[in-house]
Amino acid sequence: MCLMPIQKRFKRPVAPAVVISGPRLLSLKDAAVYLGAHLWAVRQMVRGRELPYVQIGRKHLVDRIDLDKFIERNKVGVAA
Repeated sequence: MCLMPIQKRFKRPVAPAVVISGPRLLSLKDAAVYLGAHLWAVRQMVRGRELPYVQIGRKHLVDRIDLDKFIERNKVGVAA
C-alpha cells in the first residue's frame, strides 16, 4: 500500500527544459539554415508577416523560439 498523497502519485512528468546553445536571435541567413529553406523564402515569410522578427537598425533578426513555433504550426500529417 502506498502512503504517498494522490497528487504526487499521479502527477504528470515535467518535460526537461530545452537548452538553446548559441544566440537566441538569428539573422535571416541563419534562420534559413535552421529551417532548411532558401534565404529568399525566409525573406518572403518576414515580408508577408508569416514569421515574426525583431528589427535592429537595418537588420531583421528572427527568434529561434518563433522558428520552432512556425515549424509546429506548419507540420502536416497525423500527430500521435
